[in-house]
Amino acid sequence: MTPRELEVLWLVGDRLQNQEIAARLRLSERTVESHVSSLLRKLGGTNRLALVDAAARFRARREPRGVPPRPLSSFVGRAREIGDLRRLLDTHRMVTLTGPAGTGKTRLALHLAHSVTTLPPAVLIDLAPMTPGDAVERAFADALGVAGQEHQLRALIRGTLAEGRHWLVVDNCEHVTATAAALLADLLATTDHLHVLATSHGALHIAGEVVYEIPPLPLPAELDDPAAVLDSGSGLLFADRATAVSPGFEVTAGNARQVAMICRRLDGLPLAIELAAARVRFFTPSELLARLHDRFALLTDGAHGSPNRHRTLEEALTWSYELLNEDERLLLERCSVFPGEFDYDTAAQVVPYPPLDSADLIRIFSRLLDRSLISSHRRDETTEYLLLESVRQFARRRLVARGAAETAREQHARHHLRHAVAAVPDLRGRDQVAALRWINRRSADLTAALRWALDRNDTTSAWEFIAGIGTAWEVVGCSGELFDWLDKLLQRPLPDGALRLRIAITCSIVLCYQDTERAQEFAERAHRMAVSGTGHDQALALLARGWTMRYGEQHADSLRHLAQAAELFELLGDDWHRAMALSAHVYAADPETTLARLVQAAELFGRLNDHVKRANCLNQMSIRAIEAGVRLDDVPGWLAEAARLARASGNDHERLHAEIYLATLDQHRGDHAIAQTRFGGLLPEFRRIGDLRCAARCLLGLGRAAAFGGDRDSARLHFAEGTHIAVGLGDVRITAIGLHLLAGSDHATGHFERAAALLGAAERLSPEDREALVTDQELRAALRDRLGPVGFDSAFAHGYETPLTRVPAILQASPLVDRTPGD
Repeated sequence: MTPRELEVLWLVGDRLQNQEIAARLRLSERTVESHVSSLLRKLGGTNRLALVDAAARFRARREPRGVPPRPLSSFVGRAREIGDLRRLLDTHRMVTLTGPAGTGKTRLALHLAHSVTTLPPAVLIDLAPMTPGDAVERAFADALGVAGQEHQLRALIRGTLAEGRHWLVVDNCEHVTATAAALLADLLATTDHLHVLATSHGALHIAGEVVYEIPPLPLPAELDDPAAVLDSGSGLLFADRATAVSPGFEVTAGNARQVAMICRRLDGLPLAIELAAARVRFFTPSELLARLHDRFALLTDGAHGSPNRHRTLEEALTWSYELLNEDERLLLERCSVFPGEFDYDTAAQVVPYPPLDSADLIRIFSRLLDRSLISSHRRDETTEYLLLESVRQFARRRLVARGAAETAREQHARHHLRHAVAAVPDLRGRDQVAALRWINRRSADLTAALRWALDRNDTTSAWEFIAGIGTAWEVVGCSGELFDWLDKLLQRPLPDGALRLRIAITCSIVLCYQDTERAQEFAERAHRMAVSGTGHDQALALLARGWTMRYGEQHADSLRHLAQAAELFELLGDDWHRAMALSAHVYAADPETTLARLVQAAELFGRLNDHVKRANCLNQMSIRAIEAGVRLDDVPGWLAEAARLARASGNDHERLHAEIYLATLDQHRGDHAIAQTRFGGLLPEFRRIGDLRCAARCLLGLGRAAAFGGDRDSARLHFAEGTHIAVGLGDVRITAIGLHLLAGSDHATGHFERAAALLGAAERLSPEDREALVTDQELRAALRDRLGPVGFDSAFAHGYETPLTRVPAILQASPLVDRTPGD
């Protein structure tokens, strides 16, 4: 174009008529018409509107359209990713950043565009305004300042990039992947010094492309420690953005845990965290956390200047969702039934049902991976998949809107409940490690499955799962969550038929860890039902009775039932349950008999490859030996093997048992400081998993350590709490130990009458193997001296006559201090 033609073009672009242009430029109207005709010929236009559009494009290009903007907010985190990408950009010509919507791909690309100095100045090409399927040459041409007709643009772009070195940052390729990839492949193949950094939900599949997946930001631990929160990328981003909208905001010891939980609930997704932090103007972190159940209503109103699709969390995810075809949308929605990680084989059992089938799955599943809507990582030899929680909730809402949520939940629930029960032979030794790994990793799925059953009042399905695992809960571990399930189910009527007997057996075994009295009720119920049942039913009922009686005052009956059960199981060829019956002989008449039975059970479990129950026997052997003061040299070896087997099988419960008995051994040897540290660390673990019996042991151990250190007040508090727990469990042995320790504590602090009553209660409850609880004759003598023979005998008799259920009354009785004969 000549300079005069360019002047005419700008005025046409301003929508002036020929007469107005002639007057403005002092030309004849005919001359203006000639220039307009020339411009249409040169630019390939057919009418005046084409010149208006061309003028707009050229005027825009007079300013540097491709210069990456500088964000107004600070760049937070991503130090590792920046280091990785700098190295990749130095050695590769084509690098693509991938990740789900809102993960910060664009922000990271812009940061690199301004900070990388080893490449030429970056030219930004934003493809977001394009319509899916559009040719992208015009966007490249506009950013590079290239003018020409549409069919000439690719050649003109190629020519522009052929001279010198160039670096293109091509943003938002996900909806024009095919056309963008075709153009970039051509440009890279025909130019020598072109470098490209692209962003997309998935790879562009260009030869030589290096794909770098941008993960969510690192998550903080849920601690009351501001430094720990700010040391994580997600916590630091939240704090930075919250301070920007509310300058007085700080992460403090009072809100650090809530900030950490917000970041974790939002999966470390930068967009979600920024939108949440903006709400700190209106809500405290605690209030914000409580509202995250409706995150799509809460996380709106992004910063002005942000792309529309990033103004709310829902819009960001909708942008990705609308790029999917119908089959891909349906599969994504169905995958929302998984509450956590899942593997491909599980997905293949749960989500392919009409209109999708198994053949569709692998094809469509890989597309969702490519689009970063499903993330993956390797765990051991298995690939695990996950929908980020925001993606999962978004997909779940779409599934509900489709009216297909209940069917998907049922498919998911029935698969997991059936699979868990089918794994029982593996749990008992056939392939224990794999079975335990599956149950541990799928605990959230099993919880969701039981919730589905309870929501539908389908107690039969729930009980078929719990009673189907039955006695194998001894291998899985009786967790606090299992007790919660039982609590809900036992509030509803029990199913009839053969299932009812299995329920009674299961409850008697499991509830023994929290409520011995109730466990015994179920054992008696099982015994009555088994009378007309099979020989195996009768053996299980005997096992249940002996199992629940062993912690009470019926030790002889317990041993008799267990012996009968073991004999029956041997006749039936059920070695696993026979070993279980032998392992429950923990309070025989003498320690050597107890140890002999446990050794026999341990050997049998070992032959069955049940490492968890063998570890349990070794742990029981250790505590029995410590309490009786026999074979103490063998205890460290038993505990070491128990811990090794527990770790190898992935059973956390038996590992904790080995640790508590090691602490007990330390204390028995006089290493109170070491024991105190161990007990203190183990107590919250046992509370967490619902093992109240071991929690009581920890408390008594902490009390002993405090008493040894002279802290009598702390000692008595620990003794009293541990004893209360043991009374609630109906565990007479631990109750007797606690009462004996409390008697000594009260004597030391001058509470003599209560000490004598506690000593009497301990004597009554002490089991037959008195070696485990040697009565302190010096304590008796000291109390008798203080209270006098009559006073001591009266208080002692009062305690001795007190039944187990009334023991708490003695603990709470007002003590008489420094009462001496004749007072």
